[in-house]
Amino acid sequence: MNLEKLSEISARPLGWICKGVIPEGQVTLLTGEPGVGKSLFAMDAIARLTRGERGFAHADQGEPGQVILFSGEDGIASVVRNRLEAAKAVLPSVNVVVSDSNKTTENAGSGRNRLDDDGQIESLELYLALLRESGEPCRLIVIDPANCFLNATGSRDDGKLREAMAKLTDLANRTGVAILLIAAPSKFEKGKRGNWTPTSPVLAEVARSVWSIVRDPHEPGRRILLPVKTNLCETPPGLGFTIEDQRIFWENEWVRQTAEQHMADATETERVQHVAAKSEMSRVTEWLKKRLNGAPVYTCDLKADAARHDISEKTLMRGLILLGGIKGKEKKPDGRWFWRLPDPLTGSVVAGSPALRTRTLEFKTMAEIAAEADKAKGLKYATKQGT
Repeated sequence: MNLEKLSEISARPLGWICKGVIPEGQVTLLTGEPGVGKSLFAMDAIARLTRGERGFAHADQGEPGQVILFSGEDGIASVVRNRLEAAKAVLPSVNVVVSDSNKTTENAGSGRNRLDDDGQIESLELYLALLRESGEPCRLIVIDPANCFLNATGSRDDGKLREAMAKLTDLANRTGVAILLIAAPSKFEKGKRGNWTPTSPVLAEVARSVWSIVRDPHEPGRRILLPVKTNLCETPPGLGFTIEDQRIFWENEWVRQTAEQHMADATETERVQHVAAKSEMSRVTEWLKKRLNGAPVYTCDLKADAARHDISEKTLMRGLILLGGIKGKEKKPDGRWFWRLPDPLTGSVVAGSPALRTRTLEFKTMAEIAAEADKAKGLKYATKQGT
């Protein structure tokens, strides 16, 4: 055990790659369901760093730096480069991990570059040292997605993942480089939002800054970057953005909400909408019972009446299905389509205008049913005996 007086350890100020979001010398985790723009966020962060900007909507000038990008799913030439050019990144400052056997490959060959391999961590640290010696140190490492380079899914062995994360954390602390992990949501978010492979909770436990990108439930196309966990500063506000032409456009106003609050609000909104939908469907079915009481109604007339009562065609169809509504056509060459409610078991087929194709209902007493069952048993027994 090595003990040292704290007074003999030089203080190091906390720096930021993106102010309040991605700290230097630490591991940051970004989560979000598929398609919300996690990779585009990473491209935007990379581009800003290469231009010497800190922050997003309210960017401050800072020191530009080199970036190392591990891309496990997107094509390097066809996707990554195009996105970085759209974000106006300084391309010579971006170093992309590729396969040694084919440096023009579309993907990075993640199976050959596993970061839970000690040899790969050593190679990464050696490359960081070479960049420092060149006078252009690396300030950010992006790993997108984490599960391509780490055993980062919930179904994997967490012990090996913890060991790999400890090494990455140590690397970030010693070199001052920021590490940004891109990952799928946690098991809880997966259960609420979809069926994709969840991320191991180990990533969120180890990361000192955790953020999530969510969809705005009230405005299609809008996304919100929200804090999940911030251990290094007071919880910062979130930011909204839109995506156009493979590029992120940030809003100027802060969003005073956390990812946990957003999830709670979304759950409550879903509950309220469900209650409202049930109430609306009750109103529609009661209206249909009165409107179709005793006689069928032409489909066009029924839709017109429903519209006058603020009932959409989709809700009208759902109500008819719930009530077991029957669709038919008049029995004449130019017959029109109609809807009617099912006949009561003890009643006759509804007749009248419009004239319907009548339907014969056959009723049997319990005695008749029992007699038929006994007869069937007798035939079965006789066949078995060969008589």
